[in-house]
Amino acid sequence: MRRRTIGTAAVSAAALGAAAACGSGDDDSDSGEESGPDFSGELVIWADETRTPILKEYVKDFESQFGVKVTVEEHVETLREDFLTATEQGQGPDIMVGPHDWTGQLAGDGVISPITLGADVQSALNEASVRAVTVDGQIWGAPYSIENIGLFRNTDLAPEAPATFEELVQAGTDAGTENALLIPVGVDGDPYHGYPIFSSMGGYLFGSDGEGSLDPNDLGVDSEGGVAGFEKFRELGEDGVLSTSINGDNTVSFFTEGRAPFLISGPWSIADVQTAGMNYEVGAIPGFEGRDPAAPFLGVQAFFLSSKADNVTFAQELITNFVLREDDQLKLAELGDRVPALTAAAETYLEGNADAAGFAAAGENAVPMPNIPAMNAVWEPFGRAEADCVDGASTGADAAATAAQTIRDAIAES
Repeated sequence: MRRRTIGTAAVSAAALGAAAACGSGDDDSDSGEESGPDFSGELVIWADETRTPILKEYVKDFESQFGVKVTVEEHVETLREDFLTATEQGQGPDIMVGPHDWTGQLAGDGVISPITLGADVQSALNEASVRAVTVDGQIWGAPYSIENIGLFRNTDLAPEAPATFEELVQAGTDAGTENALLIPVGVDGDPYHGYPIFSSMGGYLFGSDGEGSLDPNDLGVDSEGGVAGFEKFRELGEDGVLSTSINGDNTVSFFTEGRAPFLISGPWSIADVQTAGMNYEVGAIPGFEGRDPAAPFLGVQAFFLSSKADNVTFAQELITNFVLREDDQLKLAELGDRVPALTAAAETYLEGNADAAGFAAAGENAVPMPNIPAMNAVWEPFGRAEADCVDGASTGADAAATAAQTIRDAIAES
């Protein structure tokens, strides 16, 4: 690796000081050249199959500026498990890039270290994105992108955007297509895609502890709004709007084939919809008339510092400075087709980008997916309850009560 001079260093003063402290202090030799310590080394990043190709392209600039080789390793479907196992054994990467809802578990297990973001940096970021990576008052990751689901509308089949969910169903029925709406449910349910319906009816997952953190003891699955949400799943199933035969494998293809005027999905479906050459728009998922807005989950991708990082200095530099620059957030957005977490970068990215603007509008009421370990107990029981309601096998009240008890038992045993 090449030796860098302090005069050309783009690294922060704090990183320079830390790097110097990590150098061989006993070496008093004088090379005769005005150079700083040898900054050569390797930085290892782990990511999933979606983020890996994006990051491999992204880190080239960091390598060029700092003379540090950056290796990005792909972990398909088992990223969190692999990271936990390796780090607990004192191994693994310097940095892990993943979704914010892992934060509580990773922090609780001691496999990531908190990071420091100044007040000016925090205020420059999307407020919800900072909240998403905050647990017990500490920030554990640097947000770089945000995403949520929205409503794709075939403008030939449904010329007007619906203002309420009732209008959406009516427009879908009037279109005369095989389905009024395509939204993944499947035989096991799909809490992620179903949450806007649940939240519009007043349902929630976890309440706040009053100090800015989620309270695992305040479960809203069987609250009044939660019961109403599951009852709405049952009603929409009876009406044929929702079906367990519709799942993540067929919703997008059915939409591009013209089998429904509406699709609820995320930015990952843009490429397929564009390839189909159809006329479409992306916008907000409407709530039910007289009820709360339909709030989807907000997902935040973030850079996490491993508690066992070998190259702490440059890992911190990448996470707390490099990734949070406007140009870098835009680069990541363009590579990954996701809205930047940095507000200024997001504004630039949204200009002239109708799809991104549509998802941003859909995310105005989005709530960060719960980032506490208790969330792991929610997915399966909630999904099963949703599917039972859609199939007509359970009432909303019974489904909510059963799911809530299962979740509470799992939390108590964890």
